Amino acid sequence: MLMSQEGTGPIQNGRFLPYKDNLGKWTIAYGHLLEDGIPAEVANMLFQCDLADAVQAARELFSCYDSLSRPRQLVLISMAFNLGKHGLAQWPRFISAVHASQWEEAADELLDSKAAKIQAPARYTQLAAMMRVNQSEWT
Repeated sequence: MLMSQEGTGPIQNGRFLPYKDNLGKWTIAYGHLLEDGIPAEVANMLFQCDLADAVQAARELFSCYDSLSRPRQLVLISMAFNLGKHGLAQWPRFISAVHASQWEEAADELLDSKAAKIQAPARYTQLAAMMRVNQSEWT
């Protein structure tokens, strides 16, 4: 009954999109006010779903993914998580360098990007180092 009464905002490609309710408050799904935040359990579930999407995107864009070391896989996962599959696909020189095992060139491509210079410099500096030295504190 409540799902019917609340209704939903727009749904696109099977995903609920935020919308303003009749009081002008940002809402998502079945009447969930975004200003109220979301429970930690929901945030963790969303993170796990986004992580699975990032791993899938990395595997689809990099046919060599499964043969890469874990630190270099983590670089690709982090980029796919941050940029999305479509965004990561816009890095053809980086993709080519990874496929050719040209780690210095791949790292240089990371650093010579808007993402590294403006959006997330610390993140992309860290990812470039991981790509170069093939080590990560998370492995």
